[in-house]
Amino acid sequence: MTNSMISVVLLLCGYVRTEPARFDNHKVLQITPHSSEELEQVLAIHDLYDLDMWRHPRMGNHSLDVYVEPEKLKSVLTALKNLGSHVKIWIDDLQKLIDQEKSSMKRSIRFPYTSQGRSQGFNHFTYHRYSTINQYLRDIETATASMPSVNASVFTMGYTYEGREVNVLKVTRGDGESRPSIFIDGGIHAREWIAPATVLYFINQMVYWDDYAPQLLNKFDWYFAPLLNPDGYEYSHTTYRLWRKNRADHSRNCYGTDLNRNFGFRWNPSVGGSTNECSDVYSGSQAFSEKESQSLRTFILSNKQNMIAYLTYHSYGQMWLYPWGYTSAFPQDWRELEAAAKAGTSALAQLYGSNYIVGSSTNVLYSAAGGSDDWAKGSAGVKYSYTIELRDTGKHGFVLPVDEIEPNCRESWRGLAEFALSLNTNMRRKKIGDRYKSRL
Repeated sequence: MTNSMISVVLLLCGYVRTEPARFDNHKVLQITPHSSEELEQVLAIHDLYDLDMWRHPRMGNHSLDVYVEPEKLKSVLTALKNLGSHVKIWIDDLQKLIDQEKSSMKRSIRFPYTSQGRSQGFNHFTYHRYSTINQYLRDIETATASMPSVNASVFTMGYTYEGREVNVLKVTRGDGESRPSIFIDGGIHAREWIAPATVLYFINQMVYWDDYAPQLLNKFDWYFAPLLNPDGYEYSHTTYRLWRKNRADHSRNCYGTDLNRNFGFRWNPSVGGSTNECSDVYSGSQAFSEKESQSLRTFILSNKQNMIAYLTYHSYGQMWLYPWGYTSAFPQDWRELEAAAKAGTSALAQLYGSNYIVGSSTNVLYSAAGGSDDWAKGSAGVKYSYTIELRDTGKHGFVLPVDEIEPNCRESWRGLAEFALSLNTNMRRKKIGDRYKSRL
């Protein structure tokens, strides 16, 4: 085993090092099997070599993106060649992308960001660390105290395994009226840095009154939790850029649980998860075994009375997914879920032409039990529940360049706004229909 491979193994097992892991000549392959049978054989190779699948095969497009360390590359390529699968190197040197990301972050750190003539001194178009994100939420709370048209309050939902706060910001019209609410979170997977950045941008647009904000605040109360997995997120910044899970210590030289396999509606490690504590998709010892998933459960259940929508932001793949993830069956109201999602994706595409696929998680992507969106709908009763996979479609994968943050955030904000306004229209129609039925 080479020094590079030993380094990666030690990091995955949780050992601490002083310098971040390097990914020189680590590659991402795009593999396109020619049949369903061949796809199954490719997935068997994935399991045999314990590879990290970045993008899963989906209906109508059986290509998949697989991250491969240099030590495994020759064996994996030989196995794929023997199958006859079409393979191309999608990302040739992952470290080059990471170095570019670091360089662009250094250049963009902390210059004043101006929105509609208001300078907040916070740059939304870079990737921020946990402490900066928390301070931003507190600063927004302080700023809105003197604003007549909007109010924001920070709540600590709970604490992580390593003792960090998991915070949520409630944003309302500030007039004392209770409205239907929408809950939005990001950062449940540590390496998906674009998700917290997107949620932070939503907060800015809502508080500092983008064109959509007055309508959205007049119709809904909003909850924003930018970073559900701060332990893993910090670890991905300091030590291992591709870290996915939280940082719970399983006392067997393996760390972390995949929080998006840990929620309690139809929890089942055999469906897209794992009972192996070292696996990237380890589902936990039981449903809600993790402090972070417990915190989200408690907060949503305490505030679910008027909650109409739950959106959890991830990357990557450009998809707007609704339940179920644990089965290929559709929820009874799937047509309503799909229509609302398409209102968002249609609006989103108008800015830069970004194409987002809409559908149920299992039928568009893959089966995975224990997701937060399944739980929000199936257990908490939140009707419009979604997982949204942000940019891109694989060119950069999880290492989305800083210069793509702005277009991603702008189109995502437009998509969110039109999605929410479509819900308001549906709510009005339902009230009219209910009144009509009551007269019959």
